[in-house]
Amino acid sequence: MPTTKKPTTISSSVGEASSSTSSILANNAYNSSTRPTNEETKHIKAVTSTHSDHVRTTKYDMLWFMGPALICYLMKTPILPIYAIGIARILSTRLTLTFHYLLCDKDNYLNKLPAKQLAREGDDYLVGTILHMYAQIPLQLLFPGMFFSDPSVIGVSAQRTFVAHVLLVEPLYYAAHRWLHIPENMKSMHGFHHLSISTLPTTSLVQNFHEHFVYIAVFGPAFLAPFFLFWEMHWVVIGAYLVLFDLINAYGHMNIKYRHPIFTSKYSPFQYLFYTPEFHLGHHAFFRANYGLFMPIWDHIFGTWRTYQKTDTDNLLPAEQQDFVFIGHNAGLAHFLTCPEWNVYAAYGPFQTFKYLPYQVEFLFCNMVAAVIRLVMSAYTCSRYMINDKLIGRVICICRTPIDYINPKRYETVNKDIVKLIASQHKAYGTKCFGLGNLNKMKQLNDGGQLISDMVKADPYLKDKDVRVWTGDTMTAASVYHQLIDLPEFDTLESIFFVGANGKIGNAVCKHLLTTKPNLKIRIYSLSHTLDHPNVSYTSDLAELLNHKLVVLGKQLAPRKYNKALAPTRYASAKKGELTPYKCRLILDYTVPYTPIDLTGHPTISHRQIAVLETSPNSSNFLKGHFDIGFGLEQHQIYPCHAGCIINTVYDRKTDEVGEICVNDMMTMWKRGLELGLRNKPLK
Repeated sequence: MPTTKKPTTISSSVGEASSSTSSILANNAYNSSTRPTNEETKHIKAVTSTHSDHVRTTKYDMLWFMGPALICYLMKTPILPIYAIGIARILSTRLTLTFHYLLCDKDNYLNKLPAKQLAREGDDYLVGTILHMYAQIPLQLLFPGMFFSDPSVIGVSAQRTFVAHVLLVEPLYYAAHRWLHIPENMKSMHGFHHLSISTLPTTSLVQNFHEHFVYIAVFGPAFLAPFFLFWEMHWVVIGAYLVLFDLINAYGHMNIKYRHPIFTSKYSPFQYLFYTPEFHLGHHAFFRANYGLFMPIWDHIFGTWRTYQKTDTDNLLPAEQQDFVFIGHNAGLAHFLTCPEWNVYAAYGPFQTFKYLPYQVEFLFCNMVAAVIRLVMSAYTCSRYMINDKLIGRVICICRTPIDYINPKRYETVNKDIVKLIASQHKAYGTKCFGLGNLNKMKQLNDGGQLISDMVKADPYLKDKDVRVWTGDTMTAASVYHQLIDLPEFDTLESIFFVGANGKIGNAVCKHLLTTKPNLKIRIYSLSHTLDHPNVSYTSDLAELLNHKLVVLGKQLAPRKYNKALAPTRYASAKKGELTPYKCRLILDYTVPYTPIDLTGHPTISHRQIAVLETSPNSSNFLKGHFDIGFGLEQHQIYPCHAGCIINTVYDRKTDEVGEICVNDMMTMWKRGLELGLRNKPLK
């Protein structure tokens, strides 16, 4: 598969390996008896994979997947076995990832894989499967009996394949694996796999491209040897072997502990005949131990067996603890696709846009999916995370989609779903602190959360339970305000253009700007006039944004409105730096989800997302775990409204935060956020 190579430097090529090593020695993943020493892990930093800085081009993956069909057609060999095996392997791999996240990673906030690792593995975990599809073509042509013998031989061929795996593949793999750990081979091939120290099931499939050919030679004898001995085999056996192989290999890369005495007792034969995840996790920790494939017996024979125990899950807070819940909802098809249950590799980064799919069709599809889901559940429990080393937060989404927030006839039902969720979580966990995410606090829906607060106080069960409801909008307003005033030339601006200033966040930001920047003029795009101030003026012409260097967006508008406003000046300047007939240079956007504006023909205008906070795990222990999954953000980023609700939880706020924003509270919230290690995402 094609790759694109970046310039390689020593620091960049070892960066991921060495940082992973540091995290291994720093975290609590090992107990005192099995934790690697500095001496044992110093060689990890020396692993300089020649592919650690490669970024594989993935846009042609579908063509690579369809390639065998064309070759089979031209060579007159059956297509069915190739695609039946390939698709079965892909489906089993994806299902394994899904169940591993649901059952293992979802609530383990101490096991958070770096986004760089997820991106690298996400690009490569299916390469081997597709490569094997191509390798099957010449075998079908040269040895048709290996795939198309009479189906009556399937049973006996499966038995022979099992025996060949035990007697040939296991020792061959042990020898090949040790060979791959020779420093030269680590640098050129196997080091790519070992960049992942904390693993996912599919880490088992992530290899350097050339290394896949080593494994074809090692695993092939499982069915090649029986065929050449008995001259019969069937593609169903080969497919079943490869799928089962993938599943068992994935099991060894699951970041879990399984210590039944049948596998751990020195008196049990299974300790030597079948491995556990901790056996292979020990290999990723020590590098120079536990080389075996599925049978540790070869490590016992050659003295490379090492005990390893994973202990991070021993230190998780109780499963029944839940101090705070952030109530979300579905935001469209792209949101579905970022759910880690669907694809953990897509959990970070901006939401995908569907250029040729109308919003109406997308929203109708999501509405139908949610309607089916609501037949079995009214809300879906998402990931768990730790706050300040002592509290537990969780994201829970009600099964509602954008259409539910567009259609006023559904507002009452949505609000009831929110209150129902609050009651259920208090009954189950005693949770008292709740945050409303995005459209769940929409003014038209419930007056910025005020109606939810009133419904909670009137609910027969909740009214005396000290439940608190927060929007977190005070922190969002503080974030937007500081993002603006921290701009290098903000103090020199005469005016700004504001879309969405009549919303409660925009209103609070404008009020504070008018107080702290008395000479600043604000031009607001709106038909309704809510701010009465000599420096504030209104317009209904969106094209006026071109007359202001800085534009702030706090309300989503239809793309066609921006296209119409920008149309007269498109291509007025061909190059950046040239004089233009418009002043606009920067558009700052705090709408959620962030949707890029088509600025084709306006090279001097930049559109940037703001009101996104960052928290670094290296400088702050404020948040641990997957608080950032599925929000359309990068890793370790969080929306200020979410963060604001968490801050309220930490400081044990006794009152609700709903309705209009108190401008005086903005600076208090911002100060608390800074103390906890939160910062605005820098503008690039």
